[in-house]
Amino acid sequence: MTTYSFPAVTPSRSSCELVTNTKTFRSPLTNATQTVGRKGSLWRVSMQFNNLTGADRASMQAFLTKLNGQEHRFTVQDHSFARRGTGGGTLLINGAGQTGSSLVCDGATFSVTNYLLEGDYISFNNELHMVTANANSSAAGAVTLSIAPPIRKATVNNGAINITVPVLGVFMLGSKAEWDNSPANLSSFSIEAVEDVLA
Repeated sequence: MTTYSFPAVTPSRSSCELVTNTKTFRSPLTNATQTVGRKGSLWRVSMQFNNLTGADRASMQAFLTKLNGQEHRFTVQDHSFARRGTGGGTLLINGAGQTGSSLVCDGATFSVTNYLLEGDYISFNNELHMVTANANSSAAGAVTLSIAPPIRKATVNNGAINITVPVLGVFMLGSKAEWDNSPANLSSFSIEAVEDVLA
């Protein structure tokens, strides 16, 4: 299995969805409902590319062909993402073995208000996370981020965190990966993919 980078082609439209792994239990006697959050949430992405020609068309055709269905994996970014927080510095994981919905970091630019804002993405360990609360950096460049979904794989100390162009994760093709051809060598592509939670 090989992991490829997605071609440098911007989709006409795309959608991202966090598929949570929660379970709901309803009592047959009282109708009381209880929910449990479990590990294994993943991202699902759909992309549509309209009327591609030339090199873009050829790159997409070759890319989908070499994936060989679900044999290989790929990384892709959310093309609509624009970070709202100030950012700065070289953000690193501060402490091995972190799990859960909070990430302790260092290496940020010192004393920045709104270093990252809710809705900003970060990626590390081949995982994409969304910041769920505004975060400021300290005078020493430390910052603690509230994130979702929870961390799947325990962190490595000083692991790099991407805040500039976070990848959605490592994906495999889902139920749809096809292109339609039109006269004048135009092709439109539809791709659905799901995150590989074991990557």
